[in-house]
Order: sequence, then structure tokens, then C-alpha cells
Amino acid sequence: MTQRRKATRIPLPFSRSKLDQNAVGLVRRLQKAGFEAYLVGGCVRDLLLGFSPKDYDISTSAKPNQVRRLFRRSRLIGRRFRIVHVYAGREIYEVSTFRAPPIGTDKNRDRAIRSDNEFGDLESDAFRRDFRVNALYLDPIAGEIVDWVGGMADIDARVLHSIGDPLERFPEDPIRVLRLIKFFRRLQLEPGKAEIAAARDCAHRLSESAEPRVLEELFRLMSTGDMEGVWSDLDGLNTLPLILPEFVDWLKGKPEMLPRLLARFRALDHAIQDGAKPGYGFKLAILTGLFVEQELNPKTRQLRVREISQVPAAVLGAIQARARIPRTSVSKAARILTAQLRMDPPDWYKRRGSKGKRWNAELLIEQDCFPEALDYLRCRLEAEDRPLDLYDDWHEKALSLDQKGR
Repeated sequence: MTQRRKATRIPLPFSRSKLDQNAVGLVRRLQKAGFEAYLVGGCVRDLLLGFSPKDYDISTSAKPNQVRRLFRRSRLIGRRFRIVHVYAGREIYEVSTFRAPPIGTDKNRDRAIRSDNEFGDLESDAFRRDFRVNALYLDPIAGEIVDWVGGMADIDARVLHSIGDPLERFPEDPIRVLRLIKFFRRLQLEPGKAEIAAARDCAHRLSESAEPRVLEELFRLMSTGDMEGVWSDLDGLNTLPLILPEFVDWLKGKPEMLPRLLARFRALDHAIQDGAKPGYGFKLAILTGLFVEQELNPKTRQLRVREISQVPAAVLGAIQARARIPRTSVSKAARILTAQLRMDPPDWYKRRGSKGKRWNAELLIEQDCFPEALDYLRCRLEAEDRPLDLYDDWHEKALSLDQKGR
């Protein structure tokens, strides 16, 4: 572990008006009750880098039950380490108690951490985090940032360094390999040479991580705005067979599909860069769409299913079984993909329905999946360098139907 030193306290380098005032209020209330409390982690990092935080987390000396008693609109969650979700307006804020270093951190560098549920103090909480830029504590009341690990220097240099020896810290939690990729691609933080070497050395240990956590991190990677780069990183570390074994096996047999997949990733990246915030169902559709489209065609189908309606469930079901993806997300992805048969029917597909094309169009537009199906259609058209006329036509149909409904 890195040798500990006295914390540096830095005056807040931006106006407090940039902070989420609900989060500030929660910190103020904890401090008034006699506890230490700070904004911590990603929200502090993102603000310092000039990004808008997607959420605000709070770290405190108060124990979970003390937090629970202090905030009526709250609930305890978690099994290994209990944290508190506090509700303020429509937002949820995660409040966690300072934690001690994980058991076994310095004794066995070949074993992933299984016990990480001991309370600690501010210093120990800082040193148990993964990267220096994520271990900065912001006190909105005092108007200062507390830095135990040199995180501010890394922010200024736009670099990404592990807290401690990465060859020791990455095996504690191999998910850190994926987090390194995420911060590099989303925030343009350049990893150090030691961190890159550790990622290569530890990447194979992702097989030791819980699959739901791995897939959760993959979906986060898809929101970086550089999924094409992410895919290259994952491939370079040889982690794709560990994360998406069924999909990678399919790609090996269909190498001509890889350029088309990367084109769809570029379309997704463009949408995110333009402000889109796709949900799990949409991301799952982007990820598996080419696979599903091949299996929808009876002439190229390899799955042992007869009906078109069974194909998405057969493809997505294997991933869901491993990663416990919410059924609602799998259902949304399936409906987005099957909607493309109506919106942009391939040559082999014949329209069905006794009431004709217009009836089918209106029925589809009224489905709750239609907005995402329309966005997916745009990504497909853009990825295939096709004109957006078809997207515009469906968009106009939806607007027309909406006006009639009024």
C-alpha cells in the first residue's frame, strides 16, 4: 500500500453554486448532527474535470443506522456493506460510512477481496479506493477539498493512477480493469504505465468477478461515447470471451460482421455525444442486434426455434441467465429488435396482418418501445450509410398520430 501522509486541504476551485443543493443539504445536516460528512468520488472528480456529475455520493463517519434515524425518507440497502439511500425530491443519494482497508489486502495478492465490510475513518476510506482521482472529498460547508492520496495532482495532469501498487490492487477487484478503460475513454484520463501493465496482467481474472457486476460495467462502458475504442481495449486485453462468450463465439464464425458492429458502435457514440442517454434495453439491442437479425431470417437461422417471435428471447436469454439482467430490459431489447421488421422490413420478410400496412404502423407507434425503436432505426441507418428518409417518415407518422390523438 502507498505510505500514508497528512491530508492536503485545498480551497474549492469553483463556485459552490455548481453543487447539487440537495446533496449539500444532506452533508450540512450530517455535520450539524456531529458527524464528518463529505461529497466523494465521481461527483467530485467530474466537477474538477469540468463535467456534470450524473449523481452525488456522500461519505460520512455516521453508521448506517445513525444515518437512517437522521433522514426519515431513507432505506438501508446492501448485504456485505450496508449503505443508505436518502431521498430528496425525486433524487436518490447514496450515503456510505467510512470503510477500513479490506481484510487480506497486504497478505495475499493472489486472492480477490471477499471481505470488505469493516467501518473505518476518513483516512482509511480514502486509501481503500481504487484510483487517486476517485479519492477526493469535498466539504461544501467549509468550501474545501480533502486530498489524502495526491488526487488533485492527477486531476491537473489528466492522468489515472492506482492508489498503491496496481499489481496488488487490481487483483483485489478485477473490475478495476474495466473501470480503468471507462475513465480513459469517458474522461480522457491517461493511465500510467504501471496501471496498463497491471490491467494486462489481471484482465484474465475478470472470470473471478460476479457476472452481473461485469455486465453492469460493460453497459456503463457503452455510455462513454467511445464504445468503438472500448471494444478495441477489451479485445486487446483478451477480455471479450470472458464478458460475452456466446457473442464472441458467433463473431468468430462471422468475421465479416465485426466492421458492421463497430459501425453501430460509432452510431451509438454519436447519439451519446449529442446528448442521448440510452437505457439498458437499447444498449442490449445495439450489442446483439446483428446476431438477432441473422437469426430472425429463416434462411440463416442456426438456433433451434421455429417462430420469429422466439428468436430474441433465445439470443438474449443466455446473457440474461448469466448476468441477471432485468427482464424488463431484455423485453425492451427484444421489442426494439422485432420492431425493425415492421419499420425497415428486409427482403425475406413479408408483412402480415389483415388490416393492412397503415393499421400496423399505428399499432407499432402506440407501443411504449417505439421511441427507442425509432432511435435504434436511426443508428442502423447511420451505421449502414443509408439516407435517413425512412427515419424521417416514421418520425412524421408518429407526430401525425400524436396530433390526431389530441
